[in-house]
Amino acid sequence: MSREELNRRIGVTEEQLDKEAEEYENDTWDASKFGKVVMGRPSLADEEVKPITFRLPVSKIAALDRRAAREGRTRSEELRLAVDDRLMKA
Repeated sequence: MSREELNRRIGVTEEQLDKEAEEYENDTWDASKFGKVVMGRPSLADEEVKPITFRLPVSKIAALDRRAAREGRTRSEELRLAVDDRLMKA
């Protein structure tokens, strides 16, 4: 899909995009219209998140990766779902 076709589909022009980019770059971005710009990945939760590390046999990791791929998820997403499922049953 060309850039022009994409712009047409979402209903913007190059001029509008350039104007919005200039506002962002000059820090005159209208946060009430577009929301606050947050750098980095989107948050996973409404609270602080921390990494957790544990070991698994390689056969379980391979099975986990196969399931995640089959479902179109990452390994981390699959693990978060497994933890959520277990906690909901507690």
